[in-house]
Order: sequence, then C-alpha cells, then structure tokens
Amino acid sequence: MAACLICPLEAHFRSDASLKTYECPRCGQYELPGSGSWDTVEIPNQQVPISAWIRQQNAMGVVPFITLETLRRVRRIPIPNLRDRANLLLVALVKKYPRFNDGFVISTLCDDLLLQAVTYSADQRELNDLFAVLQNHDGFVELRATGSPPHALTVKGLLAADQLQTISAASSQGFVAMSFDPGLVAAWTNGFEPAIRAAGYAPLRIDAKEYIGGISDEIMAEIRRSRFVVADYTQQKNGVYFEAGFALGLGLTVIPTCRADEIHQLHFDIRHLNTLAWTKPEDLTVKLSQRIRGVIGTGPKL
Repeated sequence: MAACLICPLEAHFRSDASLKTYECPRCGQYELPGSGSWDTVEIPNQQVPISAWIRQQNAMGVVPFITLETLRRVRRIPIPNLRDRANLLLVALVKKYPRFNDGFVISTLCDDLLLQAVTYSADQRELNDLFAVLQNHDGFVELRATGSPPHALTVKGLLAADQLQTISAASSQGFVAMSFDPGLVAAWTNGFEPAIRAAGYAPLRIDAKEYIGGISDEIMAEIRRSRFVVADYTQQKNGVYFEAGFALGLGLTVIPTCRADEIHQLHFDIRHLNTLAWTKPEDLTVKLSQRIRGVIGTGPKL
C-alpha cells in the first residue's frame, strides 16, 4: 500500500524498474514510469479533473500510462459546469440502477468515491448538490412513497439518460488526432480526410480550424462534439496518445491507425488493438472508410 499520487487516499501499489502501478479507491488504476520525477498534484483543484479522467479511461478498459506531459495536459481539463456534471451523475446512476423503481439511498451514494470522481465532485457535499439538481430541479430522482431504499430514478430520468446517449451518437464529426509534421500532410489530404468523408462524416483536424484560446481546450471541446476519433500513432506523438485516451474516457470509439513501418513502435498498452496499418496515403481512402462504416456505421452526410 502507498499514498495515491493524485489524492491523499491509500492505494494498492506495485513497482518494478520500469513501471509503477497504483489502484486508488477514488482515482482508479493508473501507471507511470518506474523512474523519473513527478509533479505534485494540488488538492482539490487539480485532483478533481485528473481522477475523473483516469476513471473515464478505466471505464473503457484502459489503464492510462501517465507521463509528465500527460499530467500537464490533463491538469488543463476544465471542470464541466453544473448541468453537465448532473448529466454525468444521471448516466452513472442509470448504469447502476437500469430498471424503473430500483432503489438507492442518496446519502450512501454521496460517499461513493467512484461517483465523486466521475462527476468531478471534490467531496460528498458537491455530489449531494448534483443529486439535488436531479431531484429538485429535473424530477429525474424521486422519493418513493413506499419501500426501502427510499430513492429511485423516475421514468423521466431514464428517458433523459437515453436522450443524452442518442445526442452523443448523432454527431456527424470525425476527429483526427495525428502528427502535424509536414511529411504527413499528404496522409491527411489524400487519406484521412477523403476516407472520413466517404464514410459519411465531416473530418476535422484541429490545425484546420480557426480558434481563440488554448489549443488543448479547443481539442478537448472538439473531441466532445465528435462521433468518433481516428488516432494515427505515426511518429508516436504524446498528444495523440492523450487525445485517444480522452476520447475513450468520454465513451467515444477510437479507431487506431499507424504507418506500417512504425507499428512495432506502438506503446505496449495498445499493441493488442486492431490497428489499421497503412503504407501510402491512398491506402487509407478505402481501408479507413470501410473500418469506419464497419465499426461506427454510415454517417448522416451521405
């Protein structure tokens, strides 16, 4: 056991020369290099988005490998507004209590460290505020007239959760995370961009968009608006790994690609994935379009 590096709780800890693994009751499971420095995480301003991000990835079966660069980027994730956090709580509740009239105790759930993490709540009080939004404002949670436990999701709440998932699935945007190296311009122009359009979606690479403010914030905002993410690991850019992990944490489908001569360089955490290998940009036009249609379905723009 050892103190979690994100929050002050005690966590299960394993270590060898190359890897340290932590499993925290709040933050979930994460890994970092076996040697090297580590930036102190301030509590709670930085702890909240980091633990939320780790938990989101864990929910998709991913154990994030956190380097200092990753930590720097995750620290910049803005905490969602009250409405969005209440929606996160609603979706989490539906996963735990999927049937109408499944009962629960709000005061008990406010102590649930996983729920605190995924809803960007610093403590029990903040999580209780989100329950108040769902119960008193939205009517998504009700106090049952009879029975114990006393609280349950309403039909209105279950339907609202379905609508949130439908809205997410309806996006027509496909975000591409890739290196901006001039040598890969042709891969975008003659490969990724036409392949995504051929599948019926609108492709976006962040350097093709005009924006004001920090690029990391803009990237995360556009990923949230997307139906899926294509992550091209050619040149092994840390930013691509981060953006793919962020998308996975949001529940989005990530389609990995890599130039064939660099497949062997993929990080061991993703080597088991069905990565689409390409040799020349034109390979992507057909192969990637077929992969998108097979995994996501044909887009609404056809």
